[in-house]
Amino acid sequence: MDNSDTQSDKDRGFTNFSFGKNKTFFTSGFLLLCLWTAFCWQGLTTVVQIWYGNEIFNHGFFIVPGAIYLIYLKRDVLFAQPIKTTSLAFLVIIPALLLYVIGIAGDIQLFMHTAAFTLLPALIWLMVGTQAAKIILFPLVFMLFSIPVGEQLIPYLQKIAADGSVALLHLTGVPLFRSGLYIEIPQGRFLVAEACSGVSFFIASFVIGSLYAYLNLVSVKRRAIFVFISLIFPVLANIVRVYGIILIAYRTDMEHAAGADHLIYGWFFFAFVIMCLLGIGEFMRQSPCEPSKVGPQNATVSVSMPVIISSIAIFAGFFAWIVNISNISNSHFETHLSTLTYDWDNNCQRTDWQPIVVDPDAEEFGFLKHQGCNVKVYNAWFSEQHNELVSDLHRLFDPERFSLSHTTSITTNGLNLSVYHVVSSSGDKLSIVRFYEVDNELFTSAVKAKIYQVKNVLFGSSRGGRLWILAADGHDVSAINDSLSAISSHL
Repeated sequence: MDNSDTQSDKDRGFTNFSFGKNKTFFTSGFLLLCLWTAFCWQGLTTVVQIWYGNEIFNHGFFIVPGAIYLIYLKRDVLFAQPIKTTSLAFLVIIPALLLYVIGIAGDIQLFMHTAAFTLLPALIWLMVGTQAAKIILFPLVFMLFSIPVGEQLIPYLQKIAADGSVALLHLTGVPLFRSGLYIEIPQGRFLVAEACSGVSFFIASFVIGSLYAYLNLVSVKRRAIFVFISLIFPVLANIVRVYGIILIAYRTDMEHAAGADHLIYGWFFFAFVIMCLLGIGEFMRQSPCEPSKVGPQNATVSVSMPVIISSIAIFAGFFAWIVNISNISNSHFETHLSTLTYDWDNNCQRTDWQPIVVDPDAEEFGFLKHQGCNVKVYNAWFSEQHNELVSDLHRLFDPERFSLSHTTSITTNGLNLSVYHVVSSSGDKLSIVRFYEVDNELFTSAVKAKIYQVKNVLFGSSRGGRLWILAADGHDVSAINDSLSAISSHL
């Protein structure tokens, strides 16, 4: 390459950050990337399945490539800083590795995914150093949007949408009756279902709003305000959407906004919401300051081999721990199905309720003899081999047929239980309670049951357990107390 070519590269802002001069840096970085991929393989495969199978998280495929592109945009400023490996990154790396191990032990995918996409930016921080990492802080944090989290907000967003739309319907004089998430008008009944919660709008708006604020707003205050707007705006817009659908159905005598119409309207409305959000951003946009020109510089690269070797050793130690956990789990695999010997009353057919439980090893359900036909009992055994006792996938009721009305609590036989009062589309009422049994210990809290299981695995014990769900007709819980007493006497 002649001098004119070199000068042309400098004019375009390229730095002298060549592979030949910095072979150790690139080799070390590639090795750590391979270690990250191998160590987090289980978490990465499951997160890709979620990205592909759940439309709420389809954006996950674009987050890391987008973050890399944002880093590329900052390359001139980045390589003008000294590149120096730092051991400070271990303050994030070691807790993230521990979180991943706990996720493996408890089969908690959220922990595995959080750890995986916390480790990746932390490793970049380790390689480039603190001073350079500050330049690309947003792209590194942006990688956390890869974590598929947010579905836990669905019940709250459903309730907000139902409350807000009912308030607007009252203001416009639409007669209605509400029961839980069911909203009934003279022309028909509507359910504010999970698809109507607006969680997809909420997450997408948060991601787009954060990215827009970083790229187009200069002031930290304006960025914070716009991100806050991106969180509130889709919630308010979804209330208007639900209200509009019911109002259209009321005005047109259910000729429109019924069936699949409301889904089509929803997507058009979502596009309109994003356009409005970007319009707000343009209104808040400042005239950008003249960027300071960074001249071409030789990037100073310093790779500390003790830091790199320590990283590899730490990864190896945690990987050995994971292998040991897997061996313990396999050695404690319980081949028996641990079924119970209750006498079920097969003559009771008072409710067709049944929970949605994913992949139990064995399950039983029915009405206990000598307890009447008031309470239906369901129990399922989980060996924790390719299934999970405590999981968000398990549902106390089918959300397409039942809606949560309210919750209360009862204390019986030493158990403080939450009671979920639900109503069906036909108006039938049920009261449902749930608890877990692990090593003959009873837990009413899913979190405490999961912690107990994780502790068992980390200390070399099994983690199998049983899920109990009881459903009583009506909202009177006295019958549940009697059935719980009968069940407890057999445990």
